[in-house]
Amino acid sequence: MKNLTFILIITFILQSCTPVVGTLGVVSIGAASKEKGIGTSISDNLVKTKISNLIYKFNKKLIADTKVFVNNGSVLFTGKVKKPEDKIEFTKIAWTVKGVREVNNELQIIDKSSLKNIARDIASLGEIRARIMSDTSINSINFSIDVVNDKAYISGVANNKEEMNLVISHASSARFVKEVYNYIILNKDKR
Repeated sequence: MKNLTFILIITFILQSCTPVVGTLGVVSIGAASKEKGIGTSISDNLVKTKISNLIYKFNKKLIADTKVFVNNGSVLFTGKVKKPEDKIEFTKIAWTVKGVREVNNELQIIDKSSLKNIARDIASLGEIRARIMSDTSINSINFSIDVVNDKAYISGVANNKEEMNLVISHASSARFVKEVYNYIILNKDKR
């Protein structure tokens, strides 16, 4: 009975803690089904949080139009910035965070983005997600997708080359996608 009481008290305390603890709890639960494991998922989430905080401190206006993905220490930036200097700063910021092994900066300079481009990107993103989620050969939770200016950016961890190729094929066949950037690593990859 003491153990049950102790568990209930700990559960109550953790539920009332800061969002960081809550986020870590959600990541650890969801990570059980991911190929990269709980420890790596938590580490990646911490790296992502640190990078996001540093970007916010640099220029909080940049957070809304950009995304950060982290897989096994490999960082991927996607989205839009106004100045080339901002794009360079993102890379510099990422490399200051312990645990980063690789930085892929695919931020777009938005001089050429229009409402039409944004609508097409949203449609492409939805189409790719629907295809991946409906394909029973793919564990969709292991992949992150972003579409910017008709370019699809895919990252994640695939069980094997066949699963990776299926994800790339689904992204390539989306109606408005002109290019696919593959940042998927194989489960056997020891990066």
